[in-house]
Formats: sequence, structure tokens, C-alpha cells
Amino acid sequence: MGNKSRSTRGFTFVELMVSLGLGMLVVGAAVKLFSQGVDATWVTTERAEMQQDLRASENLLLKDISLAGAGLTGIPGESVTLPNTTSTPIYGCDQSGLASGCPPNGGVKYPCVPTGSCSPTLYPLMPGFALGIAPLGASVSSDLITATYSDPNLALNCYAIGFNSTGNVLTFTAPTNPPPSSCILPPGLTYPQAVNDPVVGLTAGDIILFTQGSTTAIGEVTGTVSGPSGTPAPGNVYTVNFANSDPLGLNQSGATNDLTQLKSGTGTIGNRIYVITYYIKVNTDVAGNTTPVLMRQVSGHTAVPVAENIVNLQFTYDTYDTSGDLLNQTGDGGESIGISPNLIRKINLAHLTIRSQMDGVRTTLMATKGYQGYDVQTSISARNLSYNNRYTFTTGP
Repeated sequence: MGNKSRSTRGFTFVELMVSLGLGMLVVGAAVKLFSQGVDATWVTTERAEMQQDLRASENLLLKDISLAGAGLTGIPGESVTLPNTTSTPIYGCDQSGLASGCPPNGGVKYPCVPTGSCSPTLYPLMPGFALGIAPLGASVSSDLITATYSDPNLALNCYAIGFNSTGNVLTFTAPTNPPPSSCILPPGLTYPQAVNDPVVGLTAGDIILFTQGSTTAIGEVTGTVSGPSGTPAPGNVYTVNFANSDPLGLNQSGATNDLTQLKSGTGTIGNRIYVITYYIKVNTDVAGNTTPVLMRQVSGHTAVPVAENIVNLQFTYDTYDTSGDLLNQTGDGGESIGISPNLIRKINLAHLTIRSQMDGVRTTLMATKGYQGYDVQTSISARNLSYNNRYTFTTGP
């Protein structure tokens, strides 16, 4: 039987190594492409989230600032002198008191312009130059800003107001139905809401502006409003306490400029006002991680977060001096040189800065660039603030 030659073919070791190398190269390129795609998605998502949060914060901030002074045009000078006998009134605090409810600096004192022997005064717009915390990595403190305007939702002006013997417990009596023409109602209503309405009624921490002719005063609601529940009826009486030692120091029974000065007069009208302060606060979690947060404080209520990772908030102001000369981009609105905040004509948002939620080491695209960030600037007209007569007229011979 003859021999048959047999030929067996396969991969040589060199071919195997070349194939393995090419395969690893293709897989590596695919992994790299996928990784870059994931990184790009992460960066894009972070930027989109920052832009959305920054725009929402800016819109809310500008809305409050643009309303500064709204509803206060009937007040002489559009400002209210505050009592300063037993304590110094402050703002930027809530009902928990000074221990934990007054960030960032234990409450802010009301402006006293010009400085010296004047009394602290509530203005429609109050700059808080360098009164905030220092942004992360910066040596310059951030700013606060406070806007005051009347609440258009609760028709408190329709109620007749009475005082007890000490003047710090007030009764609000519902009007006739239909109410008198002097009663200003929100759109859609034919009768004012109850003072203790669960949605828009008064609660502890609210600030009420009282006018009696040319006399004005403000007080802070303390405790629960008592009175009948449900839809109000003519003659319903609601009792509201304005006790001393309130967290904001506005109630000082018997002191000059306190609301108790109105108890001997008649025709008192009440309106709720909003004293809204924006500031940056740093929150720390249980692991020790810190997050800067833009906060919105309304009167004496608990501050609420507007947006996380806001790292800077700064303003400048265009105003006039007492001679009528324009002062551009002043940090404190001229307060340090005795200029009233009522002369501010334009508010410049110099910096509203947000950073990304996570730093750049989480992606190779941003590995050497730290946090991403955006910064916006804009200007707002103080359309509701009063204008001062800056012209001198002389008569001819």
C-alpha cells in the first residue's frame, strides 16, 4: 500500500500574535470612542443643568428686584422708620431665632442713612455690599440684596383694625358685603379672604405695614391667628398678635416708631409686605462635603433654596448724589457716603456664578480644568422707586 502525503494548515504563532494585536487595537479604539462619548454626554448634561439652574435663578431674582417698591408709593419717602429702643431690628432671619435662623451673619441691620444719630429704616431696596460669605476660593465676600414690595394676594386692606390697651394685639374685622369701594381686591374675588386663610392668610413671620394718615409703622406677626374658620362673613373678627421679642426685633411696644403708636388713632390700614433677601449659604452633608446654595428669605419665614452650586453673587448700583450727579456702579448704592437707597436708579447684577455639581476629575475631557462654570450679568431698572427732584428752579426779576 502506497504512502499518502497529508498537508495540515493552521495559524502560526506570529499570525496569532498579529491577529490578537489587531483585535486589541480595534477593541481599544471602540472602548476609547465609547468613553469619550460618555464623557461628552456627562459634560453636556452638566452644562445644560447649569444653564437651566442659572437661568431659573436669574429670572426669580430679577422678578423680585424689579418689584422693589411696588405698592409702597403712598408712603412718604417710600421708607419706614423702625423702632430702635429695646433692640436693633434685623432682616434675613426666620422664626427659629438668632441661634440657627439668621444666616449668613446673624441677621442684617437695616440701613441708617446718613450714618450717625438716625434710626434704622426699611427701604424698598437695600444693598448688602460684602455682607455675604466669601465664594469658594475667593477672598472677597459675596453680596446680599433685599427687595421690599406689597403683597397683592391677601386683601388685608379691606379689614377694619382695632387695638388692645397695649397696642400689640390687633383685631381685624371683616367688611360689609359687598365691601366698600376703598377695598382693593385681587382679580377674580368679590370679597376678601379670611385673615387666617390656610393658603394666603397671615402666619408667624409675616410683616405687616400699617398706615394711618401720614403715619406708618410695621410689625411682625407672632403666633397663630385666631378667628372663625372657613369663608369669612361680614363682622367676623380675627385676632393677630405682634408680641415683643420677635425674631426680627420689629415689635417694641411703646417705643418710638413702633406700631403701638397707632392705637390712639383711627382709620388704620394694614397690608402685608414681603421683605425678600437673597444670599449664598454653604450646606455641609454628613460626609463633610460642602455645597454652596443660593437662598431666598421672605420676611421672617424659613429661607428656601433657589439653586445649588451658586458660588458668587455680586451687585453694583447706579445712583445719584445729593447734588444730582450720577454715580455709576457703586458697590453699596452710596450708603457709605450718606446717599439714600431711594435714589438708586439701576441695579447691575455684576456676577451670578454657578459651578458644575461635580469636578472635572470625573472625566478625561475636564481632568485638568476642575469645575465647569457659568457667569451671567445684567441690569434691572428700579422702576417702582421714587424719583427725587434734582432740579432747582429760579424765577427771573
